[in-house]
Amino acid sequence: MSLISVIVPVYNVEKYLAKCLDTVLAQTFTDIEIICVNDGSTDGSRKILEEYSKKDSRIKIVDKENGGLSSARNAGMKIATGEFISFVDSDDWIDETMLEKLHQNITSLNTDISICAVHQFDEEKQEIDDSCEYFTLGYFDESFNNKAFSYVETKPFLLDVCVMAWNKLYRKSFLDECRVEFPEGLVFEDGPFFFSIFFKTKRVSIVRDFLYYYRINRSGSILKKAGKQFFDIIDVVNLMYEHLKNSEIFEDVKYEFFRQKANDINYRYELVDISLKTAFAKKFKKESCLLDENVFDFSKINKEFPIEYKKICILKSSTSILSFYLRKIEKRFMYKIMQVLYTEENIYYLKFWKLVIRLKKRANIYDIWYENDRIYVVLFGKIKFNFKFEYSKLEQN
Repeated sequence: MSLISVIVPVYNVEKYLAKCLDTVLAQTFTDIEIICVNDGSTDGSRKILEEYSKKDSRIKIVDKENGGLSSARNAGMKIATGEFISFVDSDDWIDETMLEKLHQNITSLNTDISICAVHQFDEEKQEIDDSCEYFTLGYFDESFNNKAFSYVETKPFLLDVCVMAWNKLYRKSFLDECRVEFPEGLVFEDGPFFFSIFFKTKRVSIVRDFLYYYRINRSGSILKKAGKQFFDIIDVVNLMYEHLKNSEIFEDVKYEFFRQKANDINYRYELVDISLKTAFAKKFKKESCLLDENVFDFSKINKEFPIEYKKICILKSSTSILSFYLRKIEKRFMYKIMQVLYTEENIYYLKFWKLVIRLKKRANIYDIWYENDRIYVVLFGKIKFNFKFEYSKLEQN
């Protein structure tokens, strides 16, 4: 029996798999078993696994029908024998000291979960991006160094704690006690998994070293396809909501949860194909926890988070492709108006498709400008009027 079980889900990643396995095998902490779950790959991934398993007996191959990332991880957890569990996605890679440093941290502080910082590697730009505090653990101040803490202490930034499964080491006995699994059949599965355990432990710790390399903007990634699976964000938010609702700080953070998840859902809605938008909006209107009037005071939300409130209202009413196009036209019109006002000092040149409007500014006849979300117009120096034009809110959408 090995001390750490490293679970590597594998599905059609022949381009990246070797690098991933090389970094796992190169760990300075060597008492590990590497459970590679081949989730029905149809490319050369299975052959690569065979070659590596012949080189190192620590690699175990589990073959299964394609069931998705959650299914593969769950299959790995069921046969893991280690005292601790770690996950590594097969298109990513890890620092050679990752397991050693996380193991030292989790054992010395006697915690159930140890979390490290993450480098984002942009596949398109071929460069590392460390600008996101979510991955760099930037939300944790120095008071969290070298100590065990609970989720209650993270209340000010609870929803900014990285939920990803792979930058962590878990005590297996704790996961067994929680009887936790990844939700199968859903993408964006990390959030519900993390919330289901984070609220059940009082002992979590962090390692500030950058030990995990997360590959983003990868061709073939499900997050690049924006298909019907993006509907899953509604189910995932609902699952996270159920876990959060049972926590002792729910009332303190529920409106911040609304704000963040309204943005998350709207972002996925904007990305899905136009042919799927009606179905997405109908699912949201029928099932989303964010519409629960027994929990959320929407007059308060409208006052404190007007942008997110507007997004939810638009999405709730966007049950036709026509409503989506009307929204797109509104945005296009507002952008064009601002372009006219700020790119030409004396000539207004407005083009919509084949229609062109060209106006030469004459201050003695008319003047027009934008200020504080209103458009002001003066005619002949005497006739003055203005109207609401919320461009600043549009910019934040």
